[in-house]
Amino acid sequence: MSPPAAMIEIAKAVPDADVDVAAAYFGSLKLKPWIRVVETSTVPKTHVCGSMLVPDADGAKEPIGDRIIETPENANQTELRDAASGFVAYVPVGSIDKGAALVDTGAAGKTTACGICHGQDLRGLGPVPPLAGRSPSYVVRQLVDIQNGNRNGRWTALMEPVVAKLTISDMVSIAAYTASRKP
Repeated sequence: MSPPAAMIEIAKAVPDADVDVAAAYFGSLKLKPWIRVVETSTVPKTHVCGSMLVPDADGAKEPIGDRIIETPENANQTELRDAASGFVAYVPVGSIDKGAALVDTGAAGKTTACGICHGQDLRGLGPVPPLAGRSPSYVVRQLVDIQNGNRNGRWTALMEPVVAKLTISDMVSIAAYTASRKP
């Protein structure tokens, strides 16, 4: 993915003191709910425009399958980086309830209840990041990367047994539920 690769190269050139200032600034910002989660069996057909998916102009639909499709509510405003321009996340029917069971209880040992580390409201706990209101495609990418050993942050080892038994369907459901929660 070009944008993340470009950001990694830019970040390598930034002095540590500047990284600390940026981290403090971005860490002080309050998340705003900007993702509307919609359970559906069909989604708009999409194409890539810039670095996001946008619905095709003809309004055609296709089955959602076992995936999440995120599109901007208003592509023009989003392209202008309007912070008030939200996204809609289309998720499979029933995934929010399935995700709630996985997140809240661990589903009888399939995983660990997320609230233990991320806080009961999923808004983070100490240095553990919030999950509530985050982009569901971002959450799925992180879970897959942890499960496949492609992520190696300081706390990744703690997450490895949590994600070990999860299927992609489970991850989609977890992400649908966490995205639907108020940040």
